[in-house]
Amino acid sequence: MPTTTRAYYQREQDGPLELGTVTLTDPKPHSVRVRITATGVCQSQIYYLGQPRPEPLLFGHEGLAVVEEVGSAVTRVAVGDAVMVTWLPSPESEGRTPDRTEAVLDDGTVAAWRNVTTWAEQAVLDEQFLLPLSDELTDPAASFIGCAVPTGAGAVMNAADVQAGDAVAVIGLGGVGLSAVAAAAARGASVVYALDITDEKLAFAKHFGATHTIDARSGTFVSTALEDVVSRTGVPGFDAVIDCVGSATTINESIAAVHAGRVSLHRGGTVVVVGVPKGDVPIDAIQLLTQEKSLVGTLGGSCTHEQLDELCAWSLDGRIDLDRMATDRYSFEDLPHAVEALRTGAILGRPLVTL
Repeated sequence: MPTTTRAYYQREQDGPLELGTVTLTDPKPHSVRVRITATGVCQSQIYYLGQPRPEPLLFGHEGLAVVEEVGSAVTRVAVGDAVMVTWLPSPESEGRTPDRTEAVLDDGTVAAWRNVTTWAEQAVLDEQFLLPLSDELTDPAASFIGCAVPTGAGAVMNAADVQAGDAVAVIGLGGVGLSAVAAAAARGASVVYALDITDEKLAFAKHFGATHTIDARSGTFVSTALEDVVSRTGVPGFDAVIDCVGSATTINESIAAVHAGRVSLHRGGTVVVVGVPKGDVPIDAIQLLTQEKSLVGTLGGSCTHEQLDELCAWSLDGRIDLDRMATDRYSFEDLPHAVEALRTGAILGRPLVTL
């Protein structure tokens, strides 16, 4: 039987975020109906609120849930399991198109979502986007491992492949940036520079492993960080810069800040773009070419579900403090306030919504 539940949706690009009753279709063979217990609020969802679409959209792509019904072919989870909801697919799903599920609004309009939705009391999702959780992982802030944590930590572990002793800088200290800072510290970076435009965020980053902070309100903030790291350590530049902003300024400043390589001898440093660029972004390609530097992008930190399990272990042993990261907590009814607070830069860490 179809399930009726409450969910947030947006009918048109830039329209209001509405909370209303929706009817979910029954789980298809590889789909699962879950009851959402917690969800994060992500900048990428704010981005999608302003994008065109052919139909109304539901939102949210990181959360915790409990399985309430499974489709006939589901093997990853069972009724009653605690699961993480993530937009990152599991490896055994490769080559299989996710089951498409829909929600019917109270006026009969059909709405959809991209991969998953967590801004709802219940959802029907393909099993490839669910990660079974151990009994020890009960903190609602573990929702962040569905998106923010792997995006930041994976940029460090996978895209930049930071090693012990490396010099690392992270630009932009929201949930993603803080996760990158924590991962750099966990990988044994010799220095971890955190860059942002507010004193509060700079101080907060030290709780996650930042060894030094730089005020990014200056026009040459990465150059300032470069001068500082050279004077402190003698290294010729950063081994990796993780750019969680993605502007033309931050990307090109980052390219200048990583150390140069030497042809036939060694590669230069790596700039990882995590933040979504807005509009055209001219790149200093000559410097990339002549100085053997690397500019790479990553979605979701290129993390696998096995690495999501590893990050869950980090949250349990203290390598990343997700409870501290959840600086602003909201009820389900107040979720639009969380969205607006994140949009305006009023969130110190990451907003958490519990149901």
